Amino acid sequence: MLEAEARIATNEASRYLTEVALAWVHTYPVRYDAITAEVELPGGELVMTADGDSLSLRLVGPEGEGFEAAKRMVAEHVDRAAGRDAGVRCVWNQLS
Repeated sequence: MLEAEARIATNEASRYLTEVALAWVHTYPVRYDAITAEVELPGGELVMTADGDSLSLRLVGPEGEGFEAAKRMVAEHVDRAAGRDAGVRCVWNQLS
């Protein structure tokens, strides 16, 4: 299994989390509230956590192109949600 994480410094973490979760609610299994979200993507399981000054993302999934595609898809959605905030971008750190 592969793991990647991203941490985005922002005061809008809950809003970003909600926007990303809502973007997938009709396509993938999603559980969310204002603080946490879990999304079962084809390439892995995404967990997002919002606190007062950051949005943390963790993606866990099997090795392969599906995992890389999931990382790209999540980053695109987060970047789109943060589009109005200069300098806010999703950058993944590979853990394993």
